Amino acid sequence: MFKGESAAKKVIWTTLFLMVVTTLSSGTFATAQVSLSELERVPAAISGVRGERATFGQAEFPPQEAVVAEVRHLEAALPFLSDQEIPVYVVRERCFLPGFGWLAGCTLPGQKAVYLFASPQYRSYTYRVKNGVARPERYAPYLAAYTVAHEFGHILRYELVSEKALQQYLSLRSVTQTKEDEWTSNAEEIFAEDFRWLFGSEKARQVPYLCSAKPPGAREKELLLKLLSGAASL
Repeated sequence: MFKGESAAKKVIWTTLFLMVVTTLSSGTFATAQVSLSELERVPAAISGVRGERATFGQAEFPPQEAVVAEVRHLEAALPFLSDQEIPVYVVRERCFLPGFGWLAGCTLPGQKAVYLFASPQYRSYTYRVKNGVARPERYAPYLAAYTVAHEFGHILRYELVSEKALQQYLSLRSVTQTKEDEWTSNAEEIFAEDFRWLFGSEKARQVPYLCSAKPPGAREKELLLKLLSGAASL
């Protein structure tokens, strides 16, 4: 958990990249097991943050098709995931956490839901190499896929993995030092990044592994599968 000026930072797990009390706006977009809704404003339950209007409107919102595609990918990779019935909310505001910056997404312990925020990053471009040629592409699908996979990792940790099992996993993963107040060295963030790296789609993995630990491999994937499937021990 984060330590900071307010207690709110201790209960918000976030996706930090580079740098319901509200009303539903456009209803729910249900596609197969994917429950995707929109919120006009950052929910009051996410305290300690500042919501701001998306200056460039729709161009700053996570693309719905990219969000749905990532959820479907994760459900195909981990069939038990659809039983969790995790709703995804696209928030039509930017969300700023003092001391950390703009958030691409977050989850709240004890609440089975993923929040994706408007972000200036969705207007950015990146270069992708195809057939030996580097071409500029909108960064939006990659950031959306990354955020969904990372935040689903947090939800599954809350729902399926105990604190003791988390520490056991990190020990077997050879992560001996974690720091609650540093995002890249935080135990929860390492778990979520591992999940994203091992089970996320190709688009989700276009974003480099962002934590201070070494990127996970086949051994860590086997360990995580045992944890998520309810194995008694690693």
